Amino acid sequence: MSDISKAAEGHWRELLPQLGVDARYLVNRHGPCPICDGKDRFRWDDQNNGGGFICGQCGSGDGFDLAIKVTGQTFKQLADKIDQILGHNSGAYTAEIDLSEVRNRHAMQRAWEAARRPSLYGPVAAYLEERVGCLWPSLSIREAFYGGRPQMVCVVIDHTGTRSVNVHSTLLNQDGTKADVERPKLVMKGTLPDGCAIRLGPIKAVMGVAEGIETAISAAIMFDMPVWACVNGNLLSKWIPPTQAEQITVFGDNDANFTGQSKAYHLANRLEVQYKRRVNVMIPPVAGEDWNDILHKTQGQTGVSFLRVVK
Repeated sequence: MSDISKAAEGHWRELLPQLGVDARYLVNRHGPCPICDGKDRFRWDDQNNGGGFICGQCGSGDGFDLAIKVTGQTFKQLADKIDQILGHNSGAYTAEIDLSEVRNRHAMQRAWEAARRPSLYGPVAAYLEERVGCLWPSLSIREAFYGGRPQMVCVVIDHTGTRSVNVHSTLLNQDGTKADVERPKLVMKGTLPDGCAIRLGPIKAVMGVAEGIETAISAAIMFDMPVWACVNGNLLSKWIPPTQAEQITVFGDNDANFTGQSKAYHLANRLEVQYKRRVNVMIPPVAGEDWNDILHKTQGQTGVSFLRVVK
């Protein structure tokens, strides 16, 4: 058995969803197969803690075999990703403590705990009222004052929904306008793992994702569904859906250089191929616009036309 296989032993239930195998298939009873789409021939038994599976058509194998057949990735690609997820150095697989990461996480925790629910007439309420028309009711949004400067702070949650991984800040003036600084929006020092997002609404069977916070809230208002913010385009393309999400709309930005569109369609392809979800991709019709721009244009109007791809 290779070192990486030993390191993965007992961790396959957590590893496989991060590698592209939907967690809904990881149950020890007969059900649909993520490889051949058979309705009742697959069972994930995790034999000997090796991530093993059995399918009446596809045969059997370990966690690596399952991930390879579902995602099409090579053994090396998967091994490298497992190595990264487990936080090991190549060679000797012994856990190490990253002191800088520990300090970063403590700083994030202090920042989040020092923040409070936005006040009704405070800077965050004024900012969101101007940007999206309301103080968005989300527990992921708080108001903070650091060094006398107001900030809208939002917690970033990992794909499992069990761990906060970072804090996103929008620097404001006292009147709720965005601060005139070089970087008014930033995240704290620390990691932003694949699949993380700012959960601006509950998990639903029909839901959406977007890049920015205001863009996500605007899409949620316009299309009456929960929409999460993935912070940026790179993280949008790597988002991992919750098990309960069956139909997902990707609200992409219409960037002049096509970056936003590329990230949106990359995610749509992953959701369709790896996670077997129904996917819509929606892009604003004018170059340079996002869904917050569209919300401002269409408030009080009806019959708006969008670029839409339905899968």
